[in-house]
Amino acid sequence: MQSDVEGVLQSDDSTSERVLLWVDEQLKWLLTLPAVAILFALTFYPLLRALQMSTQQFLPTGTTFVGAENFVKLLSNETYHTSLLVTGKFILLAVGIEFLLGFAIALLLNKRLKFRGLWQTLILIPMILSPTVIGLIWRLLYTPDGLLDFLAGGNVGWISEPSMALYSVILTDVWQWTPLVVLVIFAGLQSIPSHVKEAAIMDGASPFQRFRDITLPYLSSLIVLVLIIRIVDALRVFAKVYILTRGGPGDSTNVISMEMYRTAFRFSSFGEASAMAISLLVIVLALAMTFVKTANIEFSS
Repeated sequence: MQSDVEGVLQSDDSTSERVLLWVDEQLKWLLTLPAVAILFALTFYPLLRALQMSTQQFLPTGTTFVGAENFVKLLSNETYHTSLLVTGKFILLAVGIEFLLGFAIALLLNKRLKFRGLWQTLILIPMILSPTVIGLIWRLLYTPDGLLDFLAGGNVGWISEPSMALYSVILTDVWQWTPLVVLVIFAGLQSIPSHVKEAAIMDGASPFQRFRDITLPYLSSLIVLVLIIRIVDALRVFAKVYILTRGGPGDSTNVISMEMYRTAFRFSSFGEASAMAISLLVIVLALAMTFVKTANIEFSS
């Protein structure tokens, strides 16, 4: 009789243990459901909605399915082509200057400077401000007879002259995002083992040789990472352009995101604007995949 009771108790214990193990195994999936729901609501649903809208034409009487017509229109849309060229010029100059300037500042900070902690803090301030605040600050600086005109010794027309407007937006972007490059590169410089640099010095390697053979190989993955982040983010620049120039004068600062805004909310062509958004997504994915592929080649060599 006692053995039967013990058998029943052991059976109950094993059943409870199996239930607890099953709950423990399934609980991780249940706990991720809220995050998955939020991700779907903020990412996948807007993407699916944009895909749907890109196949429609919006009329006062309703919507009409037009298939790929909105994408075909982009092929002959000269304003869209101009916005792509403006965006490409913005990315090339802004990201290039940010990378070179950020790399130089990081190399400088890596030396034993006085008050290095203070300089690091001051350098990072622009990065933590919102693009809207930065746009308002620089719009005040660019006003006629403002501080920058005083320093330049005359009325330059920073954001009113077509020849200057894009470079003024680039200057604002460089001021905001160079600290990101400094932060990433400086962290990489600090991670280089000191004994490697000391061995190179003892072997008689020059500063350029140490930079070429030690610093750059150690930083290659971080360089690719920061370039991907900045290029993808520069493709989506909007707030600074909207606050500073509204895409003008003319089309001199009409980047792709600004053209999407104009097409959707000024001309009420939501289908064509959605097609532009999908094309921008394709461009971003293509650039990201290209950089990742390049990075994998570098890592394997």
